[in-house]
Amino acid sequence: MQQAGKRVGLVFGGRSVEHRVSIVSARTVARGLAEAGHEVVALAIARDGSWADRSTSEAALAGKLDAISPSGISLAQALASWAEARIELFFPIVHGTWGEDGSLQGFFEILGLPYCGAGVAASAMAMDKVLTKRQLRSAGVPVVESVNFTARRFAGDREACLRLAQSLPLPLFVKPSAGGSSVGVRKVTDRGQLAPAVEFALRFDDSVLVERGVVGRELECAVLGLGELEASAVGEIIAGQEFYDYGDKYLDDGAQLIAPARLDADLSEEIRRCAIDAFAAIGGWGMARVDFLLESSSGRKPDQLYVSEINTLPGFTEISMYPRLWALSGLPLAELVDRLVAIAIERHHNEQRLDEGIEQWLAEME
Repeated sequence: MQQAGKRVGLVFGGRSVEHRVSIVSARTVARGLAEAGHEVVALAIARDGSWADRSTSEAALAGKLDAISPSGISLAQALASWAEARIELFFPIVHGTWGEDGSLQGFFEILGLPYCGAGVAASAMAMDKVLTKRQLRSAGVPVVESVNFTARRFAGDREACLRLAQSLPLPLFVKPSAGGSSVGVRKVTDRGQLAPAVEFALRFDDSVLVERGVVGRELECAVLGLGELEASAVGEIIAGQEFYDYGDKYLDDGAQLIAPARLDADLSEEIRRCAIDAFAAIGGWGMARVDFLLESSSGRKPDQLYVSEINTLPGFTEISMYPRLWALSGLPLAELVDRLVAIAIERHHNEQRLDEGIEQWLAEME
């Protein structure tokens, strides 16, 4: 059911390497919100993390700017501008760190306004690959074998860390624990490449994940909901490079996005169930794109499915899998973003109800 029109603060840009992609995503979301009857207030974040003024934000959203330069606008000025705009809820589409990692969500919680997407805890956990793996494993969701260690531990006993990682068979993928867009990720096909790959990953985070390389298909499924989660059709990524890295995603345009993926009905249904289980395991609500690896097995063994990552603020460009998969599942863009607005409002009302219950209990204790 369509929501009554809201004044939606659309937050985009940000400090991460996905700054430009976020701007493009915001343009798609803005169009969908407008089609659903909502009024969009553009709220851009510059590359240095400062908030842009209204004219710059609107210019970026209108396609006149591809990146947002530092503005010098203070947070106090930004808050005053939002109050004047009478924003009723936020729709963040800031991909990666300083936006998708729970920090922006915590800010909205402090402001006491509804916001679209996952909450603080789920956002923070999904951004940390090590924490996500631990949580999924404990919930019985299949993940690829891996080891991890901190920069401090690596500096203190480098050889012990390398021995731990060498317990896994080649090839290996070495990744910063936190981050997105495959930044800092290297594929290791020779043991001599391991130490340089770890050093490279530790340039981007203080914790590193070393994962067994999986030969197989890369699949994606979109999830939506609050309490009762729904999963979309399944899509497939065919990398243009050796693996689906940052260049393949944003620079080379060599990857193929296939939607729907060519899968038998039983496997497609298994992936959809697993996507819901994975998002539920981290306490997710709102939206997520769950990425999978389907390992090719030889002989009579069946292929093995693993959850690779959970993205709580997935891309929303014209070709991005999240809106594309929902459109294939019968939920076009305007209805999709309107559902996300409705979920944000319902979740906010639930939180208010809980807060009122706590206040009532405290009053009874006095």
